[in-house]
Amino acid sequence: MERRSAAIAISLALNVVAAAAQAGDLDLEQGEKLYTSQCKICHGSVSQQTGLGVPLRLPASVQLAMHQLPGTTARDFPVRLVSDLAGTPADTVAFAPPFGPHLRGIIGRPAGTVEGFAYSSTFLKTLKGMEWTEAALNVWITSPQAWVPGVYMFYKQPDAEIRRKIILYLKANS
Repeated sequence: MERRSAAIAISLALNVVAAAAQAGDLDLEQGEKLYTSQCKICHGSVSQQTGLGVPLRLPASVQLAMHQLPGTTARDFPVRLVSDLAGTPADTVAFAPPFGPHLRGIIGRPAGTVEGFAYSSTFLKTLKGMEWTEAALNVWITSPQAWVPGVYMFYKQPDAEIRRKIILYLKANS
């Protein structure tokens, strides 16, 4: 009887572990989809292990509009419109970050250190050298403008669950 009880207990424990792993996989998959739909157009692919491709050059009018319209993010502009204006095929836009530094390996990286990216003076003055942790990313993507007023990142995500999944995806690709 004790063996049977032990076998049942072990079986139940394994089922709990398997369910937790499956839930984690689902969160990671959802995080990838959220990153792709909300972050990738500006920051490129985090899972891509080679270079980020040729940077996308948008017309100054599109760049200015994205920086000047309160609350506007790259995802407010249709990928087809952005790619047509830039003369770049739409399927390459997602892999060429026009506005933000790549986020591959961001967890544990000091802020403001992606080589070749021109950070704003406001960003560097406030965050240079700070290490990107899950907690710091959570605050940052909640509202970058609230943390560093005047920074050129207008994306904000008020939904804690969406932030958690995006950060989970970034952590898995660090």
